[in-house]
Amino acid sequence: MTQIMDAMTDRTRHVNGKPTSLLDVGYVHVGLDDNWQECGAGINGSFHNAQGNPIINKLRFPDMKQMTDYAHSKSLKPGWYLNNCICSESGKLEPNWGPQMHGDVDAIVGLGYDGVKIDGCGPSHDLIEWATLINKTGKPIMIENCHDNTKYPYWNNPTTFDYVVCPMNFWRVSNDIEPSWASIISNLQYTIPFQDLLHPIAQPGCWTYPDMLEVGNGLLTYAEYRSHFGAWCVVSSPLILGFDLRNQTKMNLVWDIITNLEAISVSQTWEGHPGRLLSQSTEIVHHKDLKAKEYALPAWQVWAKKLSESGQAVFIVNIADTTRSVSVNLSL
Repeated sequence: MTQIMDAMTDRTRHVNGKPTSLLDVGYVHVGLDDNWQECGAGINGSFHNAQGNPIINKLRFPDMKQMTDYAHSKSLKPGWYLNNCICSESGKLEPNWGPQMHGDVDAIVGLGYDGVKIDGCGPSHDLIEWATLINKTGKPIMIENCHDNTKYPYWNNPTTFDYVVCPMNFWRVSNDIEPSWASIISNLQYTIPFQDLLHPIAQPGCWTYPDMLEVGNGLLTYAEYRSHFGAWCVVSSPLILGFDLRNQTKMNLVWDIITNLEAISVSQTWEGHPGRLLSQSTEIVHHKDLKAKEYALPAWQVWAKKLSESGQAVFIVNIADTTRSVSVNLSL
């Protein structure tokens, strides 16, 4: 983890001729995912003790607070992971068990984390309670909902649209992603229901994301990596890098993509709408993912995002394997 933090703040590469790090262009959060826990060390084969405190694998993480302190020393915001999938505690702990939820939230603060990813594999799925406990700490903590309790978010009133009930800051809308063109484009489609032209659910404080970025992973082409990044930017998805930042070969390959300031600016701009599907081909093409599952997808799509009263970002993607001609009416 500390090596990843070093990679995020490394300024040996350039953007527009200036020594620049990933942190400099906006990659502020660094997340520790699953496998931090001491599986089976707690009550009933869980990784929580009788008081509800999480038990950390000290061989992997001998001093987790020191690790988060290191992140803060480099102006990074470390994030944690709960409701784990590896050695899931479902059936081992009582659902939404108070001591466990309190113990986890106390640990988030005590260990110095600034964010938390709540997955859907464990026993505690009360997102309102998670958010209430976290907010009561008084510390700003970013909450990511990864497949946990999918009834959220929703408009409080589908007629008046007063506010969105959203006990998290961003949330998964898709299947697990993989580094295949079929998976990437398929996942992108899951954002569409939340992009209503007048009343989009995806908005500041409640962002949709079709999983992390696969830019730098697998055997995708440079054009596919670039298109993948552009697609996530035009729908305002949080940009979460998922490749090993220590791998210099991969970093050199995708550096110009993941530090594209114009694309990142599109991602970060809010003018009332997160971005939406504008039009698509009636022609259907077929792609297979890495598990040989076949997807029927439009041959091309046009997406757009409002940037100002008179400006739009337009993203045109060819989903087919061969060249297509696409016309866009810019007066729309």
